[in-house]
Parts: sequence; structure tokens; C-alpha cells
Amino acid sequence: MKVILSTLNAKYIHTSLALRCLKAYSEKDFDIDLAEYTIKDPVMNIVSDLYQRGADVIGFSCYIWNIEETIRVIDNLKKVMPNVKILLGGPEVSYDTEYWMNRIPNVDFIVMGEGEETLHQLLMELEGSKKFHFVYGLAYRKGEEVILMPGRPKADLNDLPSPHRFDEDIPELGKRVVYFETSRGCPFSCQFCLSSIEVGVRYYDIERTKSDILYLIEKGAKLIKFVDRTFNIKRDYALEMFKFLIENHQGTVFQFEITADIMRPEVLDYLAENAPPGTFRFEIGVQSTNDPTNELVKRRQNFTKLSRTVNKVKASGKIDQHLDLIAGLPEEDYNTFRKTFNDVFALGPEELQLGFLKMLRGTGLRLDAEKYNYTYMDHAPYEILGSDVLPFSDIVRLKRLEDVLEKYWNAHRMDHTLKYLMEQEFNSPFDFFQAFGDYWEGQGWQKIGHQLEDLFTRLHSFLESRNTPHMDIVLGLMKLDYFLGHKYKPRKIWWEDPLQKDQWAGYMKTLAERPEDVRLPRVAGAAGTAWLESSGTGPSAAVGSSAAAEEDSAADAAGVIGSEAGDAASLASGDATGSAADGAADMVDGNASRALPMTSAMTAQTVMGARAFADLGLGEKELQKHTVLDVLPFRLERVLAGASPLAAKGRTLLVVVYQQHEGQQAQYYTLPLGEEAAAM
Repeated sequence: MKVILSTLNAKYIHTSLALRCLKAYSEKDFDIDLAEYTIKDPVMNIVSDLYQRGADVIGFSCYIWNIEETIRVIDNLKKVMPNVKILLGGPEVSYDTEYWMNRIPNVDFIVMGEGEETLHQLLMELEGSKKFHFVYGLAYRKGEEVILMPGRPKADLNDLPSPHRFDEDIPELGKRVVYFETSRGCPFSCQFCLSSIEVGVRYYDIERTKSDILYLIEKGAKLIKFVDRTFNIKRDYALEMFKFLIENHQGTVFQFEITADIMRPEVLDYLAENAPPGTFRFEIGVQSTNDPTNELVKRRQNFTKLSRTVNKVKASGKIDQHLDLIAGLPEEDYNTFRKTFNDVFALGPEELQLGFLKMLRGTGLRLDAEKYNYTYMDHAPYEILGSDVLPFSDIVRLKRLEDVLEKYWNAHRMDHTLKYLMEQEFNSPFDFFQAFGDYWEGQGWQKIGHQLEDLFTRLHSFLESRNTPHMDIVLGLMKLDYFLGHKYKPRKIWWEDPLQKDQWAGYMKTLAERPEDVRLPRVAGAAGTAWLESSGTGPSAAVGSSAAAEEDSAADAAGVIGSEAGDAASLASGDATGSAADGAADMVDGNASRALPMTSAMTAQTVMGARAFADLGLGEKELQKHTVLDVLPFRLERVLAGASPLAAKGRTLLVVVYQQHEGQQAQYYTLPLGEEAAAM
């Protein structure tokens, strides 16, 4: 008997852990193939592929994001393969199972809940006596009647074979997100989540877990995403696993779902001291900071402790954090959600995901929907359309906010610009994203696509429409972000070039003939802030966005950071470090508009810049081909040291040298202008 286990993923980059668990358990007795598609694949293509593979049984793993597409595949598949047995499993069909059996008459069986043992026993019965009433955890048909068998006891996880050692997976490991579980179950009771239904947490043997992870690393896995609902629920277990991963990562990136308010200080201290930058990512579900809301959904959360954890992780500079919010929870109206959003945004997560409440089958909140006057979609994903405190009109507005939040903040295309706008020009981050989202839809841009430069011109249009002050400063920050967002020299700019042709040629000549004038765009010394470490393009930010990290293996650009500071310190005068700190402090005080003196800190910058620039070995013609120049209306070093662009009086000539061949990184420098140039 040939069996095909299939699912429709959101993207090709994901691998299905559920299918691999099922295959690993039953492949010793049955011929089992895996077939993975995406929800965007044409139905006819999927049906044709499954038909040509030929099978006696075809199973589908069902979730809210693929159930409707899966039904269309099943209905067509049965027309061309009327004798094939169709089996469903997964969280979407494990609850209200009789509804699904009645809605999809072409389905023969549904496995409810954990599937390894149930599937195996079902296949044994299909090959044998077909006594399906012996199979716990199964729904089947008996004539016109739907039979739901009692649930199956939870399996001992250590009796289940590893789902991670299929030879056919090896060629794709480095191209896909590998999902991995060290446990099943959740200790919490959040009424909007399916995980609250399963009581208790079960763990795989830790040595087996380590062995499987080492296997995946050695076979080329680049990103392993742990699907444990709360990875850090057991302090000793989490600490041991973190230590193991740090010692053996070999460049692999690991992502975890953690509960931040229970993270122990000793674990945070260990990570701050030992975690390699960019190796770990944390996903933290905050959902709401409104206490009455959290009480109603039985969500125990101490936001003060959560904030302490997030801030400590962020201060270490080692781990990117993805924080989640849910709009539409009970007693969370538009105004309280505005506070929730601003509370969480103030923590400075690398990514903030705004989701909308989904009334999942089997959850307590769906059962209590009438209590809060919820209306929601009849079919998956069951997203809410309104409640007694959040009408549809408010949901529509929040959708606009979500759209620009994803395009701008989570994509990290304009970090410098957005930081300035949210701090200086708008009452709060929420108000900025909401106003921009409203304008975006008012222009009809949600109906058309965009390229990178469109994101800049549309933001510029929005800011001009409201007569935003200091647009010269805003434009300077946008230029900075635009140049940082490219790996290769941009083919066009969307603003008027401030440099005349003879000025541009003169600066190119200076770059070629006087590399000693070039500086790095940073403030030397402990008080300084490296540009690329704060810009969203450095090593840490390379894995900041889940979507970008899963599809792009590295950030677009990185600059000259790291060891040059030590070189410059040895070349500058003996008091370079002290002077640098003094200079940086001077930049953020009330006298920020003073001309920056040529201290030993500035000398160190020039030495570092000249050395790094000279190492490129570019002549004038090569510079003209691969370099962009632009004038920023503020002193960049002061901005990077923490000063507001409004206080950083002066100008900066920005020099960006883009790569000349694959693998070479873009590099960023400055040249002095005005009084500084004359002093040199």
C-alpha cells in the first residue's frame, strides 16, 4: 500500500515537521512519500502531481492558512482518483471534527490530535480487517453515519523515532527553515490559543535532542526554528540547551518562542556574556498590556518583568527579538490598544507583529464569542470582524497601520528616518503609523505594487502633505537610509542631486589622491555608537526580520566595524579614548551646534577611515563607477552619538563605496566639509 502525506505550506522555505513525524513512525511498515506544495500553487498542478505519483492513501495536514485550498485539491483529486482514500489531520480538523466530515464528503478519515500512533494503526486496519472502531483518535464513516472514536492517550515522546534524519531532506536543509520540537504542550491557559487545550508539557530526552540538532547542523541547516510553545519553562533545561547551541552552532541560527516574564536572571546573564551575535532570535508573545484583558483570557503576564527581560536582551546586542500583539481581545478597544502598541514599541523590538484575533475552533474564546458580541469570518482563518468594544471601522484602521508597520519598520528600510519622526514629529509611534496608513489607503497605494524607491517617495509625499517641519533634515535621513538599503550602487536617486558635476569630480579626485582625509562614520571610544550596529544593516540586523531572514540569508550591507577601533587607538595619541568619550558627550549636550574640534578622537576616525579606504585600492575611474556621494544637512557623527539631527548643526559629505564583485560588502565613509575641511 502506497501512502502520500502532503501539506500546502505558506512558502516553499518551510518544512513540515508534522509530516516528517508521521513518516518516521510508519515508514518501517509502509511505503510513505512526502509531497509539499504552497497555497499559491495552482490546484490543477497539485492534483496532477499527486495523480502521477499514484497512491492508495493520501493524507493532508490542515491548518487555518491552508484548509480552504486543501478542500479544493481534495474535491478535484477524488474526481480523477475515486478509489483513493483521503485522510486529514492537523489542528484545524482536530476540533469540530464532525463538522469537517459533513462539510467535505470526499474525506474518508480524520486523525484527531497527535497523529503518529493513530495513523499507523489506521494503515494497519486498511491493509487488514478494516476494523476502524479499534482505532482511538479516529473519525471515519460507517455508511451515512460519522463515527468519532475516543481520544488516544498521549504518546511517550521518547518512543517516537526522529523525524530529522531522512536522506532526501539533506540537499534542501540549507535552503529551508527546519522546524524542531524539544517538547509538546503548554503550561498556560490563554483562551485564544489551541495550546491551552492540552494539559501539561512532555519533553524528548535531551541527549536525543542534542544528537538530532548536531546532525542537522552538520548536514547544512542554516535556520532551525523551535516550535516549543514556551522554550524556557524549565530554567535548567533551557540553560543547558542554550549552552549546547552556543558551543556547537557552526553558524546556524536558532529561533525560539519564549515567555519573557519568567526568564531567569542567570539565564539572561549567561546569554549576554556568551551568545554569539545573531545566533539566537527570540519570539515573545505580549499580545496585550491591558490587565483586564489579560485576566479575561486567563493570561498570566507581568509586563514589568517582561520589559526587564526584553531590555536586558536588547542591551546585550546579541539577540534579535520579535514581539507579537493581538488586536481584538476582550475589553481591548482602540484606545487601550493604542497604549498596548506604544508600550511594546517602546521596548525597541527588531520586529513588532500586529495580528488580529482569530476565533480558532476548540478555544475557550470561541465558545464565549457571544459574551463579547464577537462577529467573525465563517471560514478560516476566522478573523474577527468586530466586538462590543472594537467595531469593524476600528479594525479597518488598524489594518492600515499594520500594512505600513510591515513595510517600513519590520523591513528595517528606514530606521534613522522613522526614529526621528516618531520622536520629534508625532505624538507616538502608534500615531505615526496610523496617520501614514490612513494616508496610504487614501492614495490608493494598497491596490498597486511598489519598488524600494516608491517607499521613500510615498513617505516623503505623506510628510509634505501635512507640512512636516524640517523637511531638509528628514530628506537627509531618508538619503542615509536609502543608501544603506542597497548592496550594489543604486541605479537612480529620487531626489535632486545637491552636487554640481564639477563638485562631484573634485571630491572624487580628493578621494583618489588624499585618502588620509577620509573618516569612518562613527565616534571612536566607548561613548560612540557604530553606524551599522544601529542602522538595521549590521550583523545582528541580518536576522532581525522573520520573513526576511527566512528568505534572505544575510543583510544587504555591512560596514567597517570591529577591529579598526583597536588599530586607531594604537595610532592616535595616548589620551584618544578619553578624548573620544568627552567628544561624544559634548555632541549630545546643549552645545551640540558648536564646531567639532579636531580632537584625538577625530584623528582616530581619520586614521581608521584612511586605512580602510586605502585598502580598497580603487583608482579615480573605479571610484566614479562604484561610489555615491551626497551631502547630509547634519553632522553625522553627532547623530550617531545620540544627538537629535536638529541639534547636530552642520553638514556631512557621505561617501558610499559599493561592492565591485560578489561577496564584497558596501563600505561607508565621510569627508570633511566647510570649516573642518579648511582646518585639515
